[in-house]
Amino acid sequence: MASSDCEDHAGQEGETFLYFAYGSNLLTERIHLRNPSAVFCCVARLQDFKLDFGNFQGKMSERWHGGIATIFQSPGDEVWGVVWRMNKSNISSLDELSAWVRKKMVCRRNIKRN
Repeated sequence: MASSDCEDHAGQEGETFLYFAYGSNLLTERIHLRNPSAVFCCVARLQDFKLDFGNFQGKMSERWHGGIATIFQSPGDEVWGVVWRMNKSNISSLDELSAWVRKKMVCRRNIKRN
């Protein structure tokens, strides 16, 4: 995995945001399809959440007919993923089904808070 590039963008907080990714958005090639500004920051753990496939309505992907990765609150559990720094101009291109969670994330290399 690439080294963290978050520190290099420290002066751009107003133009960028941190995005916790899991599932297919872990892949650089996948995230760059719709979000070309994404820069890898760190491997992170989201405390008190759990990874699942599908959603509360049992919705599946219309493209590949499998469960869609999702996360939900679950005290005591954790979800591992990565944090991408992205330009705010790409925010609308994130998948509609992505979970938006404003929570502290613990990065593997150092501590980043969002």
